[in-house]
Amino acid sequence: SAFLSLINKVNPSLCEYAEAQEDQVLKIRLDVGQVQMKDGKPFITGNRLGIDNLLLQLHGKEIANPKHAKLPGADGPNPQLSSGPKSLEVVNQGSYIDLTGTRSIKLEDGAWEMIWRNNARAGALICAFNLAEEVKRNDAEIPKGRFYLTFPLWTSDSLNELRERKAKAEERATDAIERHEREVRLMQETNNPLMKAMHFRNACKAHEDLDYSGYRSYQKMPLERDMIHLEADVHLCSLGTIWTKKEGWFQDHVLLGSVTASPGMRDDLEKMSSVAEGKEPAALKDLHP
Repeated sequence: SAFLSLINKVNPSLCEYAEAQEDQVLKIRLDVGQVQMKDGKPFITGNRLGIDNLLLQLHGKEIANPKHAKLPGADGPNPQLSSGPKSLEVVNQGSYIDLTGTRSIKLEDGAWEMIWRNNARAGALICAFNLAEEVKRNDAEIPKGRFYLTFPLWTSDSLNELRERKAKAEERATDAIERHEREVRLMQETNNPLMKAMHFRNACKAHEDLDYSGYRSYQKMPLERDMIHLEADVHLCSLGTIWTKKEGWFQDHVLLGSVTASPGMRDDLEKMSSVAEGKEPAALKDLHP
């Protein structure tokens, strides 16, 4: 129980990180399809469905509507690791193209949270929605109901530390690979049974050093991808996952695709507001003759 209480403690700065994201705007693109994971990154195979122009605004100081879509942290088995459900505004519903033309999706009951365990170098930002109607094109689909967007998070210190560790692990791995190749070559070239055995042993040791270098675990971390520098010195990875859960909180996660985020600007909000009100965006006025 002492071990569980230790690992189930929350990052003491989590509330500060979450509240600092008041009015943060994110432009979102969803890439839906059959997902395969390679080196810890999602790749879409087969038929694909792209959903563009989704614009989200986070409210770090506002609690989400009580009817919000359930979040895996705040509404899951370890709510103490969550910032709690935060208010999320869908400024612009995304759109996609099918055989009938351009169609809009309908996201409802949006909410978001941060999850960050104490002493963990990375956390996660999770957005939850209820999808009013199924979105589908060929085999690519997001079923009606609840789904999530998840992005990894780091601080500047933890990101720099992990990048340094990854670089050192890659150096160790490169050295081990070169030694393994050299010893295998020498083993094949010699006709001396004792030398052959020695080079074989050295090749095995190099292979073991490669396994223990740690490079494989760092390969799965998207540390070199574009980052969005949020408030409170938090970095959000631009690449995340789209997923849902089967009924019941202890059922398997189902990956639906990948999601790409970029920082939204105040101009995006003004443009969307003007369109919603039927006004012409200021940026377009000068285009008239």
